[in-house]
Amino acid sequence: MRKIIVAALAFSMVAVGCKKESGNTGVLKADSDTTTTVTADSNGASAQTQEQTYRYVAEDGSSALVKFTSSGKDGNYISITSNKKTIKVKQKETTPNGAVYEENSVLVKSEGDNVTIEQDGNVIELTKARGQ
Repeated sequence: MRKIIVAALAFSMVAVGCKKESGNTGVLKADSDTTTTVTADSNGASAQTQEQTYRYVAEDGSSALVKFTSSGKDGNYISITSNKKTIKVKQKETTPNGAVYEENSVLVKSEGDNVTIEQDGNVIELTKARGQ
């Protein structure tokens, strides 16, 4: 009888323990995402919107999600979300290494893995997070 109880207890512990996902829980999964949306208006003309989202890190270690939106209808935008606040800036020009976005008093430059935000004399440098 004692062997049956010990065997049942061991089996239940293994069954419960195996449901847990194993591995290094300290590793962050990639925060990049690409979405393509195609919409059609009443005339049957379609417009395609492509969004790419990446995680960027500031010099002080804070994190921001940067979304690059390319839409034939509305133009190109960059959206930067940090601390539950989002700024969305329209693309002004394309440079050989990236793009310049400007709207109101906000100027955003993207070059390779770097994004620079300038507003009212304040400059914030963002670098794409490792593994992106």
